[in-house]
Amino acid sequence: MRIDRLVLTEFRNYERLVWTPRSRLVVLTGENGAGKTNLLEALSLLAPGRGLRGASNAQIQRQQGGPWGVVARLSDNRTGEVKLATGADPATPARRVFRLNGEVARNQGMIAPVFSTIWLTPQMDRLFSDPASGRRRFLDRLVLALDANHARESAAHERALTQRNRLLATRPDQNSWLDALEDSIARHAVALTAARMALTEAMNRAPARDDTSFPVARLRLVCDLASDLAKRPALAVEEGLRATLRESRKDDAARGATTAGAHRADLLLQDALTGREASLSSSGQQKAMLVHVILNHAALTAEKAGSAPLILLDEPLNHLDAIKREALLRVVQERAVTALMTGTDEESFGVLRATAEYCRIEAGRFVA
Repeated sequence: MRIDRLVLTEFRNYERLVWTPRSRLVVLTGENGAGKTNLLEALSLLAPGRGLRGASNAQIQRQQGGPWGVVARLSDNRTGEVKLATGADPATPARRVFRLNGEVARNQGMIAPVFSTIWLTPQMDRLFSDPASGRRRFLDRLVLALDANHARESAAHERALTQRNRLLATRPDQNSWLDALEDSIARHAVALTAARMALTEAMNRAPARDDTSFPVARLRLVCDLASDLAKRPALAVEEGLRATLRESRKDDAARGATTAGAHRADLLLQDALTGREASLSSSGQQKAMLVHVILNHAALTAEKAGSAPLILLDEPLNHLDAIKREALLRVVQERAVTALMTGTDEESFGVLRATAEYCRIEAGRFVA
């Protein structure tokens, strides 16, 4: 995946930016608040989902500006040149729209086959101490790069869950309506879980040692549905979940939430050699495991889909020792990936001096 041209309009602290990258590796430097992460966020929003910050349109919109927009011309060996755009709908500012080669995309599932990205941010340093929801979102982003239907399944599942919870709170006697919603939840939940299992199994085929100098991480999906799918056919698992949802209506109404299903899953990581869980590891060890997951996923996606995802690394050298810092930079240099990295000090990225484009940002502008 290559970025041939990027245009930002009224995005965060960028009034307007037109950029034509000169290299597949880019180092963005500048003071805190200059706009480095904002640029990564803009690229992340070209993919299905809510981007690396999960922000609303109102948060993204530049103060006192018009509707925000991101337009990119992209190319890769698989799809050729693609023009992709996203931004706030001028008619409905709270709504986000996509355009693919000039045409409005009917749903985000149309975007996944032509563009995917994966990121690592400082906020993810807390991934193993924060609630499971963050780890699920991380896993689902990995899945989406290899399964274009995953965004559609996830959105449909979330809609059905929201409607069921609302109906249980307001009209719990509507059994036929609840039956229909629970049927939808069961179908989408099993599809989501099967895709998560397939990705986890594919990632775990990596050897326990490789050439990255990072600890190889094994992924473990903690999910009742996954355990059930490993033993029974999908249709039987769907029927079992429908029965569970039906029986739990009274309890779920009291709790105000659906207590069974794919939205209760969790993702765990452990060192392939030592078996040490990420949650029991130091911050440096956790960061090293996450870096390996990103690199492993990029290699897997390149193998399966024919093109590695765009890699966005926000302050990637934090918590890594000097050996692993250099190892990370050498891996992105030697592999056929497009990666954007941020930092306050360009000297930290000296390994890439001969191959990367260095861009300094000040107050939403590139400076010489």
